[in-house]
Amino acid sequence: MRISDVRSLVLAVVVLGWAAAPVAGQAKGVQAIRADEMKFHMQFLGAPEFKGRNTPSVELEIASRYIALAAERIGLKPLMPGGSFFQDLALDISKLSEANSRIEVATSASRTTYHAPAAFGVRGRWVAPSSASGGLVFLGIGANAPALGWDDFADLDLKNKVVLILDAPLPASHSLRRAENRGLLARRATIAREKGAVAILTVIPKEREAALAAQNLSFDNIERGRPMDTEISLGSGFQPAVFQVDLRHDAAAGLLGISRGELDQLFDRVAAGQRPPSREVAGRQVDVTVAFESRKGATRNVVAMVEGSDPVLRNEYVLIGSHHDGIGYREDQVFPGADDNISGVVAMFSLGRALLVERPKRSVIFVWHTGEEKGLYGAHYFASHSPVPVEKVSAALNLDMLSRNDPNGIYLIGSNKVSMELDQAINETNRKVTKLTLDYKFQDQAHPDRFFFRSDHYPYLRYGIPAVWFFCGTTDDYHQPADVEARVDYAKMEKVTRLVYLTAMEIGNKPALLELDADTRITTRGAHNLKIDWQQPSQPTRK
Repeated sequence: MRISDVRSLVLAVVVLGWAAAPVAGQAKGVQAIRADEMKFHMQFLGAPEFKGRNTPSVELEIASRYIALAAERIGLKPLMPGGSFFQDLALDISKLSEANSRIEVATSASRTTYHAPAAFGVRGRWVAPSSASGGLVFLGIGANAPALGWDDFADLDLKNKVVLILDAPLPASHSLRRAENRGLLARRATIAREKGAVAILTVIPKEREAALAAQNLSFDNIERGRPMDTEISLGSGFQPAVFQVDLRHDAAAGLLGISRGELDQLFDRVAAGQRPPSREVAGRQVDVTVAFESRKGATRNVVAMVEGSDPVLRNEYVLIGSHHDGIGYREDQVFPGADDNISGVVAMFSLGRALLVERPKRSVIFVWHTGEEKGLYGAHYFASHSPVPVEKVSAALNLDMLSRNDPNGIYLIGSNKVSMELDQAINETNRKVTKLTLDYKFQDQAHPDRFFFRSDHYPYLRYGIPAVWFFCGTTDDYHQPADVEARVDYAKMEKVTRLVYLTAMEIGNKPALLELDADTRITTRGAHNLKIDWQQPSQPTRK
């Protein structure tokens, strides 16, 4: 007997042995989810030719076209008006104007100009065009951590100043590198702005500088897209980055009035765990001008549906989502995003096949979201422009990074924040069939990595819809060029996808929508919940 036949037989025995459970009889659907059928889509969409699927990009649009064709071939139905699989999201798209962007430093004796993209490039998903001038302050690595014995802001007046910060890594053992302290460095530009800085210039790491120099490359001048929809901007916490600029080493040394060797020594001090003294650089005036060329454009969600089997309950919904965009490419390096998040995209193809084998009573909506990496653009847009009433969506199941780390474990984020019934459905299903280790360590809103706010489950929670993120955790190649298909654990993807399928069936067949029983602030689904401050922990569970 072939190994695949043995696997199918064992699975059938397990599911048939579970015949008394609410999701019994779904053996055919479970068996339709197979690792060997996921590989083709993963290899194609994770290929380097897609250049990491930046939002916006031609490559992302090609990927969305492929997803729509694959959904149609599986047998999923279009949900958008006119029989379309696409939901367009309008963008204001900008690109750095190289002719009109510059940094100038003036002393009593000279004036030097640095041009983009050879000497600097803009940082952030959207940068407001403008100009700023001020004296120069060297702020070390920009750490504001006096309790840890490191405060680069002490005794410095940053009002109306241009700030220069080193993007220099500390030793791995340093206290500022601990998970609970990472936010202290992540907020350095924000703190500088709060203290009055008018521009933040960040000197790139030595390794990145060496790579650019070795290949004779400049900074990439890629297009950035800002949603034209106000709700998306507010929901994603969108804040234009004012003059947060990446700076090459020659320009940084010139601005500081030191040699390249002296700049290297500053990086070396940080690498040794020593704080280079921050200071105001006397006698230097810096003028920064960042200008853009703009156009109107769009990106798109891919939306499909499996119609429910019950003539009444088919007008209620379970939503399954993932994001098909990635972080793109940088300086001749592609970030393929195989785990993040072609794994979720491909899992949804398998779920579509399984749900067509045995349909639940409720309809199931599939949304491949765009722009997750830029601020959850697609999920915010779908939640606020849903083609079905959000009050009728029982739950949203988000698949984002499924294929790495513990082969028998998965993290849950958000499952018990709005509905304990959702969390119970996942746990009961897992206990009876998939038997994965379920871990909640990343879902606390106060976690330093803020994962709770960082994937496409969050916009649905904001509408009072029970939602969960199935998440394998980050790896050493997270958001790196090494996140490639060859590292994918297909067996794990199969297990997690089966858990999601059985959970969707359980929710889809319940007599009523999932109860909103986990947070006293949420009693009904809908846009009225947008006023809730999710930065604060959920209110106690109602009794």
